[in-house]
Amino acid sequence: MSWFGTDTIVQDSRPNEAVAEGVLLERRSVLRLSATTVASALAFTACASAKKSRTLMGGLPVEATPPGTLEIGQLLSEMSGQAQDVVDLGGSQEEAYLMSIGQLLARLQTPTKDELKAAMRSHRSHARDADSVQIAIVMFDFGPGGGFGHHDHRDYNGVILGTGGELQIKNFDILGKNLVPPEGETFQLRETRDDLILPGRFSSLGSSRDNVHQVTAGPEGARAIDAFTYFERDARSYWMDVDPTPRDAERKIFDAAWS
Repeated sequence: MSWFGTDTIVQDSRPNEAVAEGVLLERRSVLRLSATTVASALAFTACASAKKSRTLMGGLPVEATPPGTLEIGQLLSEMSGQAQDVVDLGGSQEEAYLMSIGQLLARLQTPTKDELKAAMRSHRSHARDADSVQIAIVMFDFGPGGGFGHHDHRDYNGVILGTGGELQIKNFDILGKNLVPPEGETFQLRETRDDLILPGRFSSLGSSRDNVHQVTAGPEGARAIDAFTYFERDARSYWMDVDPTPRDAERKIFDAAWS
């Protein structure tokens, strides 16, 4: 069904219009709707939002749950189903999946350590079979300035949600076709992100993009929840030593080697 009738006007800008030095606007289409069309669309949206049904976020189903009311068991159930789907698809929907998990974490009612332990135990006991996808939820409590040095996440991905204090998270890509360079050799990392994670904000890393990160808590420490999804059951992280002086400061490229 389309809300766009004969009272809809599409205005196109001139192609290849210079909008800033070295920047061309390839195309900009402005959709102008009548007041009647807008009112009808808003009424339909309000009606749909009132229904307690499943919605699609990034092409994957997410339960419509108010913030702070999603229990840890519900999160594990939602995450498990979506994780199985994305692994079965060979990771082709990984980015949509990571966004979906971030949204689920943002709705989570932060569990106690005992609640998390019990929920994980229950989840594992109800796993469909030995071949079902492996997921994990981990809670971290960082002291002032504490954190993790550079490490990868080969064969798995993760979403980290801040729940207290602040975290600085820097992400990196391993340059070259080989995401696991040989031991004893120097390889290069390129910094791709530098995020300040406050309560309610999250950072994600994929199985190939932004897969290396460094995590540092602020002066008052921090708390966070991490959600991991494993594409291989024996997946784990490996530490690396990184030269603090970039070999290419403009592109933020650093030399690194496995610890």
